[in-house]
Amino acid sequence: MKQQNFAAISRLLETLPPTTKAALIKRLALSYETPLQERVFVNRNLRMEKIQYVGFDLDWTLASYNRLPLEELTFEEVLERLIKVYGYPALIRSAEFRPDFSHRGLLIDKAQGVVLKMDRHRYVGRAYLGRTELEIPEHTRLYRQERIDLTRERFYHVDTLFELPEVNLFSEIVELKRRHPESLPLSFEEIFRDIRVAIDSVHADGTLKRKIIADPEPFIPKDPTIALTLQKMALGGRKILLITNSEWYYTDALCSYIFDKETLGLSSWRDLFDLVVVSAEKPLFFRKNRPFVELDTSGAENGSVLIPEWKKIYRTGSRDGLMSLLGCLGEKVLYIGDHIYGDIRWTRVSSTWRTALVIRELEDELRNQQILAAEMKHLMQVKLELTDLGQELDNLREAAALLATLGPDEAEATELRRLVLLELQESAGQHEALRSRTAELQARVFSYFNPTWGSLFRQGSSKSLFASQVEDFACLYTSHLRNFLHYGNTHYFRVVTDPLAHEGEM
Repeated sequence: MKQQNFAAISRLLETLPPTTKAALIKRLALSYETPLQERVFVNRNLRMEKIQYVGFDLDWTLASYNRLPLEELTFEEVLERLIKVYGYPALIRSAEFRPDFSHRGLLIDKAQGVVLKMDRHRYVGRAYLGRTELEIPEHTRLYRQERIDLTRERFYHVDTLFELPEVNLFSEIVELKRRHPESLPLSFEEIFRDIRVAIDSVHADGTLKRKIIADPEPFIPKDPTIALTLQKMALGGRKILLITNSEWYYTDALCSYIFDKETLGLSSWRDLFDLVVVSAEKPLFFRKNRPFVELDTSGAENGSVLIPEWKKIYRTGSRDGLMSLLGCLGEKVLYIGDHIYGDIRWTRVSSTWRTALVIRELEDELRNQQILAAEMKHLMQVKLELTDLGQELDNLREAAALLATLGPDEAEATELRRLVLLELQESAGQHEALRSRTAELQARVFSYFNPTWGSLFRQGSSKSLFASQVEDFACLYTSHLRNFLHYGNTHYFRVVTDPLAHEGEM
């Protein structure tokens, strides 16, 4: 970090309580080694000194929710709405809230009622109908006899943390339908549709948001480092933007709670941002040219424009209109969000903006990797042994097949066949034992991450579909926005290595 940047940060720290200030100074110290869980990881080289504008999403990016209370509230609200509004039987109140069942990157097969996980090759690794994992014959029939087209309406991608209660509830109601078909005569697609609409409605009509605003403490932890992160990024004249799908009333309430008493030397959270865009309707914001509707601080509309102005609040709008204001190359804009589809993929596909993805789950993933480091290393060694033994088995089978072509009257050949077959039998036994050992080790590692789905970033030996999307669309990724405090404003995020499979030994 350049000395002048560090001095500016130190001045900003003066308004903080002593204990908080000491912790933050430690985080910013040049000699401080960044913990693995707090690092920013790089998929594509990015020079921060070239970034002139930084845009932020709100939910799960600036507002780092506590997952469990928010998921439970959503689950219960949607459950009640299904009963009271959509006429579902009271039986569904027996649905169990299982927060560990869901994670991002899953897909819902609406036609079959199945929740599944794919690897980066679109190969279905695990699939659950209700609470039951599909048996191999059914799994094969549904997902391995033809290539799956993920663009079809049949599949729903679980991209955000807001959608995890939806996956949980869908599987629970599918399970109840299997047990009580007479009480739930709806098709799987109808159940999915009702849950999807109910989820959207509790967000859109303010049911969830009013409860969060009324008592935000259980749902949103206070974090003074978020305000500091924004102020640090603004050093040197860089502009800071807020572009969120949340409505103005919710954005204002949330940001007031998060920032106003934590904001360093500023009168209001709005002073942190050079431009605020609410109800942006991402990814439509990146795809369609629409006017910006100006709002005052009460939320009242003051007309619309195609090109926004600095220090104002707007609703909807578009990337095209924003770029007319910025007047720069897209590569000078960095957008930071949590939604792989709405925030990151469409930003990359429709523009040259740079992207950073906040993956809350990454912190736990990295911690688990450290805890399991010895076991995972041992598992890799066993897999290599299994590969070598498999090669030996192939060679022995080929030798046995070749010897079988020789005449039975050749004594030496007969004895050699006997020895090869004995060796083959012994090696096959060793191979089977090693396969069982590998499966046990893999199951132990798998269940430590998540007993149903394993690691967010892995499916079997391959990267998961989610991991491949992170790799394809996010220039940077990290577990928390505050992790950027570890890096200078001119830091060069560099790809150190990006090996192909054949380069693994180099």
